[in-house]
Amino acid sequence: MAIAGDRVPMFKLRPYRSLLIFAGLVGIVGGLLSAHFFVEDAHLPENWGVITLVFTAVVVILLLIVAYSRFGFRHLRHHRPGYKRG
Repeated sequence: MAIAGDRVPMFKLRPYRSLLIFAGLVGIVGGLLSAHFFVEDAHLPENWGVITLVFTAVVVILLLIVAYSRFGFRHLRHHRPGYKRG
């Protein structure tokens, strides 16, 4: 990452790393649990594998939206340290 003069990138606009890691863990655990339900309960009329998979997908999508919520603040992008006013 090249630094041009006193203009440095704003690291506070990065996505939340902990939420991205947590979304990955929830996706992995939910996928494995869903796969377990698909294998074990294939003969039951209520398919817990599909329910678990849909719930996991919704939770992961919500976590990703929250993790990337900083990108919604477009008015902060042009204000960098060293930003000359006037």
